[in-house]
Amino acid sequence: MEYLLITGILLVLSLVMTLDFSWNNVLTTVRNQLVFEGRNQAYGAFVLRRDYVKRLMIAVGSSVAFFGLAIGTPKIIEALGGGEEEVVETKKIVDVNLELFEEEKKEEPPPPPVEVPPPPKIETVQFTALEAVDEPVEEPPPTQEILEETTASTVTQEGEKGEDAPPPPPPVEEEVMMFAAVEEKPTFPGGEAEFYKYLGKNVKYPQMEAEQGIEGRVFVEFVVDRDGSITEVRTVRGVSAGLDKEATRVMKASPKWSPGKQNGRPVKVRYVIPINFDLR
Repeated sequence: MEYLLITGILLVLSLVMTLDFSWNNVLTTVRNQLVFEGRNQAYGAFVLRRDYVKRLMIAVGSSVAFFGLAIGTPKIIEALGGGEEEVVETKKIVDVNLELFEEEKKEEPPPPPVEVPPPPKIETVQFTALEAVDEPVEEPPPTQEILEETTASTVTQEGEKGEDAPPPPPPVEEEVMMFAAVEEKPTFPGGEAEFYKYLGKNVKYPQMEAEQGIEGRVFVEFVVDRDGSITEVRTVRGVSAGLDKEATRVMKASPKWSPGKQNGRPVKVRYVIPINFDLR
């Protein structure tokens, strides 16, 4: 840019000096004829003044041609060689349907009820209160030794000893349903838009990842319990230790959701969502 400016100034000055026919212009032909009249005009100052404009135009034209060729040569080579086109990488933001990240599962009928066996029959012995009566007692009350080995009751029956009775059956573990299989999906208070507002306000970008420019999407799995509380939070696909830890933290701190329902009753639902970490 500076070179073009200097070249333009020189061209303007040369044109001004050519068009200036006053006595102060040392390049004027009339002045030179008078000054060098009777002197040798084959060389020296006369020749320099006479050919100044022509030499200036030649010098400027040569400089412009040289620099133009130096600047334009790479472009010419690129045009002749068919240079590779510059590939511009663009990022496109698309809407993500959260249900697509859930595993497809065919709806299955609820499991049949578990039959709980009746409690075992415990051996007991009838305990009769002692009363003072005149009639003879047909069956005496049990002694202390018998009561230590069996259980006192209102009737006498045979069965297993109380201390040898089997323990009660273990509780039946409740089934956790997948998001795609439940009839009524669990929802965040206020809907999906409010959930992303919650993430925007509560997610804190880890300092180490922010300094190193680490970005990405963390997939978090959790269970919405029957009362809407968030449990069993874990990372199923992570990016880095800091981003994974922050994603699980913000999900554990989430308020209660509206629980999912199957056949009109609340059930546990397993859910997977992506949490984006973007420095823009």
